[in-house]
Amino acid sequence: MSVAPPDAMSAALLDALEEGVVVVDGGNVAFVNRAAAALLEVDPRQAAGRPLIGVLRDHRLEEALSEGRPVEIETRGRRIRAVPVTGALLLRDLTELRRAQEDARELLAVLSHELRTPVTAIRATLEALQDEPPETLRARFLGRATQESERLVRLLEDLTVEVRPPRERSLVLDELVRRAAGVVQPALQRHGVRLRLELPDIELWADEDKLLQVLINLLENAAVHGPDGGEVTVAVEAGVDQVRIEVRDEGEPLDPARVAELFEPHSQGDSAKAKGTGLGLYIVRSIAQRWGGEAWGGPRHDRPGRPGNAFGVSVPRARPVTGSS
Repeated sequence: MSVAPPDAMSAALLDALEEGVVVVDGGNVAFVNRAAAALLEVDPRQAAGRPLIGVLRDHRLEEALSEGRPVEIETRGRRIRAVPVTGALLLRDLTELRRAQEDARELLAVLSHELRTPVTAIRATLEALQDEPPETLRARFLGRATQESERLVRLLEDLTVEVRPPRERSLVLDELVRRAAGVVQPALQRHGVRLRLELPDIELWADEDKLLQVLINLLENAAVHGPDGGEVTVAVEAGVDQVRIEVRDEGEPLDPARVAELFEPHSQGDSAKAKGTGLGLYIVRSIAQRWGGEAWGGPRHDRPGRPGNAFGVSVPRARPVTGSS
């Protein structure tokens, strides 16, 4: 059956559609509307009369039309859904939709990773309180549970505010590192890891919750990927404008060429003990970049020739100067 090209009015109506339309006459193209021309990267004036494959330039789209079945494919850097109808192929650009869905999945994965830590700490505290510890320990456990429950509330509040201003303020580094160490203490004990702190008396400028997330993730990463019974060191180098915080373990040195990929979502090291979501270092880097710092990792440089890796971040030492009027 021969399909005539649309008249001027019909062509104008088709051009107004957001959905791409390719009108087909036998094995040739009779008409391509503007949306389809943009998706297929063709000139609509030159497409008419050309062989179908010469315009589609993807055998999967041609097969969808000939076999009468919808397909969703990646082509020309776009995600396209093609639906065949009598005498035409309808094209819909799903790129932004699929990207939004992927972003939503990524957000949920990050949130589940971060919510797990305070929930686990609260549960461990409640279990410890069941043993009816002495009053001094009981007060310490309750204080820790209160801190973590308050942090959990703030994490949940982040879900309801699309853009929340950072709660940045001056922080005492030693206090925050020791708090993070208390949260990850079960993981350290589980792997028999000793923690050594090399902390100067220093203050820095950051969002307390975010920096705590960073420290917890770095400490857990070292506990999991270093050897059982080993030592984890938190070392600090104070510069004029920034503080460099580094967590060092005694694991087998990483291949420097592979370190960058460890900061990507859902990437995990080779350790048999790694059973998490692979989001810890990705979260560390994202938070550090948000406050203008950087994240790094790789073999230790403080003791050449000996095993060990180090991961760290830089944090502003003081409140950034915004300028004067």
